[in-house]
Amino acid sequence: GTVAIWGAGSKGVAFLTTLGLGDEVACAVDVNPYKWGRFMPGTAHAVVSPGELAQRAPDLVVLMNDAYTDEVRSALADLDLAPAIVAL
Repeated sequence: GTVAIWGAGSKGVAFLTTLGLGDEVACAVDVNPYKWGRFMPGTAHAVVSPGELAQRAPDLVVLMNDAYTDEVRSALADLDLAPAIVAL
C-alpha cells in the first residue's frame, strides 16, 4: 500500500534516513506551506500539503509526533481518507 509520513521536520528526516527508507514511503506531509514543493534532506521525498493526500490516498500515515494524532485524524477525515495511523 501507499505510505506517507506526517511531519517533514528533523524527526521525519531522522526516521527516513535511519531506516534507509526510499520508495517505501510516497511522501512527507507538513502543514507548513513554506515546506510544500520542497524535498526532504537526505532522501529527497517530496513534501506535500495535507490537501494533496486526497490524490495520493495513503493506506498508512506514520505520524512523527503522537501529540497531533487527533488533529491529523480529523484532517484526514475532512479529505474523506481513513488510512491506518501509526504515531511515533
